[in-house]
Amino acid sequence: MSALNESNRGDGAAFPPKPPPEPPPSAAQRSGGPAAERFRAFAFAAADLHLTTDAYGRILDAEGDATLMHHPSADRLIGKNALELVGEASASRFREDLWTLGPGRRLSWEDPGSIEGGRRILAQRSLPQPDRFLFCVSRMPATIQIRGDRIEELLGDRFRDAVMNGRLMAARQPIIDLSNGRISHYEMLARFDGEDSPASLIGAAEKTGQICHLDYIMVRAAAAMLEHRRDPSYRLAVNISGESVQRADVVTELRAAIAGHEFARDRLILEVTESSEIMDIDAAAHCVSMLRGAGVGVSLDDFGAGAASFTYLRALEVDGLKFDGGFLRSDASSPRSVALMRSVAQMCLELDITSVGERVETETDRHVLINAGVRFGQGYLFGRPEIDEEFFQSSRSNYNAAAA
Repeated sequence: MSALNESNRGDGAAFPPKPPPEPPPSAAQRSGGPAAERFRAFAFAAADLHLTTDAYGRILDAEGDATLMHHPSADRLIGKNALELVGEASASRFREDLWTLGPGRRLSWEDPGSIEGGRRILAQRSLPQPDRFLFCVSRMPATIQIRGDRIEELLGDRFRDAVMNGRLMAARQPIIDLSNGRISHYEMLARFDGEDSPASLIGAAEKTGQICHLDYIMVRAAAAMLEHRRDPSYRLAVNISGESVQRADVVTELRAAIAGHEFARDRLILEVTESSEIMDIDAAAHCVSMLRGAGVGVSLDDFGAGAASFTYLRALEVDGLKFDGGFLRSDASSPRSVALMRSVAQMCLELDITSVGERVETETDRHVLINAGVRFGQGYLFGRPEIDEEFFQSSRSNYNAAAA
């Protein structure tokens, strides 16, 4: 971190070096009434991260953009120590500076190396409650950027705004068992209100390190929906980025989101997308094992779209794969393309891995998949993605209940 920029320093009582154990705050203590609701509204509108901690740095309340602390969800920050999250190298010095603050006093500093563009952190000791500290963490945009990076930054800001301000939606599309025409499960696809296509915002989220936030939101919402809908035949699939599946910390949070809901784990499938290249295949293999250890299915999405598809299939012990839609393009449904798909589908059968073909738009496409031995199909022939207004309701109501 850069040197601290201190303002309004005062003489305050120093913290004890080793805090005694203390029970976690109750939900009522964290709520705070109308003032807290206004604070939450401001936090989400600003797309910043706002924290309240006790005298030892333990987070009591968190609202806003948790990616600023390298975390997928603000509510999962509660109970962690804020001083340990700001950077180990500077934590000791920062703790000492905090201890000298008098009630109502504040200090700020910039942390240019923590995230792309850096971040700015403002800390203030509460005047009415001197044993409480308030933190505001905000993104610090770079002052000089080339045009391409500037476009990426703007798209990243639009992604963050959509997620934090309720413009994130989910569209549901069926996956059909080609042998009998019955619905096997539904894929929940992220959509953004006011955007023609989600591709640009999701791509920017991956490049700016925010995609784990979306993955966590989608997984938690799917788990809440499956808990709400008890029908055992109702199964869901959601995407997670190749970026997220290389990070054990993110996967730990995904497992926690799943563990927080009661449903048969085989009703949830996580599809690992190839839009973000998997650079650390060993880390990804470990994370896939962690996810499967939680009882859910893991599948490879977009198989065949990238050069590394077979590498992923060999290294990752997945439960299924989805052929990229390019296999069914009119100029690609050649004997060579079908033969390749048939070979992989046969391998899936031998390995007890399910296979899905996507972008099925015509009866010809359906017959191509059946003849190649692909078991399931997804595409406009069976149903277009439709916005599911209820998808996020269960997860939001659970969060509101926890904060009440």
